[in-house]
Amino acid sequence: MTRRGIEDESDRYRLELGEARVLLCTYKTLKQSVLTRDRIEYLERIYGTGCVDRIRGYMKKLQTGELE
Repeated sequence: MTRRGIEDESDRYRLELGEARVLLCTYKTLKQSVLTRDRIEYLERIYGTGCVDRIRGYMKKLQTGELE
């Protein structure tokens, strides 16, 4: 039996949401683009193809308050 409940999110979701939080805080602090070409390449290498769009979506939801 696993410790994870059915309602728990996947690890990928949690990792990408954490990355979105870090990037959003960095953007708010520095007031400059955080998704540079190098950062995008790094994220795709770590989290896989398509992660940048998901992370951007999480950043927008965090900024509007849809996610905490």
